[in-house]
Amino acid sequence: MRTKLSLAFCLATLAAVGCAVTFGPGDYIGGAADASAIDDAPSTDAVVDGPGVLPDGAPTAVGRRLLVIAGEKDGADTLANDVWVASIDAKGDLGAFEYLQPALFRGPVSRIANVAGGRLFFASRALGRSVEHVAIDAGVLVSGWQGQAVDPPPFAGYAQVFSGSTLLALGGGGEVPDGEGNPVYFWDDAIHLSRFTDGGFGALESSATRLPFGIQNMTVIPYKDFVYLIGGDVAAGDHRAKVLVARTDADAGVGAFEETTRVVNPATNQPYTPPSPVICAGSGRMFVAGGAGTDIVLSSVIDETSGALGPWRAVTNLPGPLRAAGCAIWNDTIHLVGGIGATSRTDRIIRARFAADGALGEWELSSGERLPGPRSSIIALTL
Repeated sequence: MRTKLSLAFCLATLAAVGCAVTFGPGDYIGGAADASAIDDAPSTDAVVDGPGVLPDGAPTAVGRRLLVIAGEKDGADTLANDVWVASIDAKGDLGAFEYLQPALFRGPVSRIANVAGGRLFFASRALGRSVEHVAIDAGVLVSGWQGQAVDPPPFAGYAQVFSGSTLLALGGGGEVPDGEGNPVYFWDDAIHLSRFTDGGFGALESSATRLPFGIQNMTVIPYKDFVYLIGGDVAAGDHRAKVLVARTDADAGVGAFEETTRVVNPATNQPYTPPSPVICAGSGRMFVAGGAGTDIVLSSVIDETSGALGPWRAVTNLPGPLRAAGCAIWNDTIHLVGGIGATSRTDRIIRARFAADGALGEWELSSGERLPGPRSSIIALTL
């Protein structure tokens, strides 16, 4: 049975576990959050690590599905590469999770994913820079995982995103000689492509487009035909709350980036840059939810024709701080999957429905909707 995450529930769940995900920026302004609200882990995982086997007679799920890729777990060895999938019914409720073949590389290292051309692509900083991919059909892996190291761009601190099956590297920074043998710091504005052809990723190519200025350590959020860059470090000025947007482009990866807005806390009218918030987009809205030590949630309307973001509004706070969680949106509902709360990882899945104007309802949970075990550094995709 689904219940509201009330204060009574929050005070009752003094056990352990948490949540978490993406973004780069740095300070936040928010109200006090209940430190135990999202922490509520079972004592053991429901499955063991390693390839799973469905029970005899288990039905094969059909239709829409939620795919979860998790990089961290509890225990002495925290690295994971778990891949789980659950069916989604007409009401938006999840069925039981199936444990799929684990991905090749373990750990939380800056991972992104996309589904294109019947394959699931999954890029990380494992092996320096790498991509794993697998054929997928209706949420079912229909081949074994393949993986390879991919050429990195010249500088560290770059952001990554997929444009279809093409992997992009954007920006970065590092030291270069000044012509007199002295190192100076350089912020890169280049965009590089790694194209997927003949079952693998080719050599690094320079895109015909560039960033409007050199930048590094930004968060990248894809949405339909758009790519958003949020935050990051630049040579001069404070760009941590800036949001840039560009259209995807089949040849160049992305078109020209333009500033669309800054993330602003409406309560203070100040730039909002919490550490490690969960950021995702879907159903015409972008959300910045939680982060280390904060329960604040902001939302903005996405103009589907231009990609521009509207004014930010504060919506219903999370039941407690949350970071490193997966985020998926369907049926005008935002779902936050696992992550790290105030103290530890969680297996909880919480959700809230939003109206056309972005107003968010109460955060809810169901005892039947849990991950098989507490996990963080999560990618969540709807298929």
